[in-house]
Amino acid sequence: MTFLEKHLLFPKRFGITPYFWLVFLVPTIIQLLSLDSWIKWLFVCLLLIFLKAYRDGYTVHKYLTVDIVVQLIIACLFGLFLNNGYLFIFTAWEIGSVPVPKTVYYRYLVSYYVSAAISLITMVIILYPISSTDMVEIPLTVVAAIISPLAAKAMNETYRRTYHLSQQNKRLEAIVRQNERDRIAQDLHDNLGQAFSIITLKAELAKKLASIDLLKAEKELQDIAETSRANLTLVRGIVANLQERTIAKTMLEEEKHLAVAKIRLQTTNEENAVNWPISVQNTLSAVIKEAVTNMIRHSQASLAIVSFEENKADYFVRIQDNGQGFLQVKEGSYGLSGMKQRIQAKNGKLEINSTQGTEILVFLPKEQTND
Repeated sequence: MTFLEKHLLFPKRFGITPYFWLVFLVPTIIQLLSLDSWIKWLFVCLLLIFLKAYRDGYTVHKYLTVDIVVQLIIACLFGLFLNNGYLFIFTAWEIGSVPVPKTVYYRYLVSYYVSAAISLITMVIILYPISSTDMVEIPLTVVAAIISPLAAKAMNETYRRTYHLSQQNKRLEAIVRQNERDRIAQDLHDNLGQAFSIITLKAELAKKLASIDLLKAEKELQDIAETSRANLTLVRGIVANLQERTIAKTMLEEEKHLAVAKIRLQTTNEENAVNWPISVQNTLSAVIKEAVTNMIRHSQASLAIVSFEENKADYFVRIQDNGQGFLQVKEGSYGLSGMKQRIQAKNGKLEINSTQGTEILVFLPKEQTND
């Protein structure tokens, strides 16, 4: 870690947010430039100490409380002697941003409110009688002082939850991939392992019989050829099975695509669909993929809803969005023919309703799909 990263630059995980707040130093710097020389340099030194404490305060360490206290003391001095309350903004957002236990957070919060109140009351006394401009600025300052640390806390909690969900999704994807590898390994072991053992034994037997009984050796070689052909068919079946898509995998992928297009995804009963026959999931996954692609390209929607249902006769999927509707887009661009052909090949039915947004209804009969 370089000197800049260790002592001057803010931690990378906070992005540009801490640097953005430095914009609020502009009024303070302008005010300092108008002061007498020795007072100016005194407060410039205090400001530099404040900035160092502010920077270090973005990292949880054993002197974090010292950093917060130093910031509050210097912010109070600026408020008491210069009627300047801008520095409290920095500490407020830092208190809400640093991941500390609740007890520590509330302790910092109380210290901040007490310091801000002392500074604000002193400013009101010094400015008394209060001008009409101050009558507007002071209430706004009070509201900002109260809300800032709470808003910062709420924003950072939202960010942490989002990050946590993102990490969970990555773990789930890894689990899905690992389960797929395990399934492939099991299929290969169960189906091909025994077959290759038989081929090896028959090849060794044919070698021994070649010099004794050519007819028996020829029969063994024919068996080897038949076994090889059967296993070639088996391998092709395994490959075809690997190419089939599951609902879970499809929804993971399409949620990412929708998020890039700023479309939020909601699903209903998705957990039940993962138990549907793989052939059903493969067919419906293709339809969902095509529908999502069209949604991203044409719908201008902000919300997508995919529902999975079943009864004694059918599997049923509803795909909805709150976009502009199908009638405003050329029918050919929606890839309807491809979706309908897939469903009709399974004796299913596909319906489209498009008045407010687009709704695609897909029905697959259980008798046909389970055969």
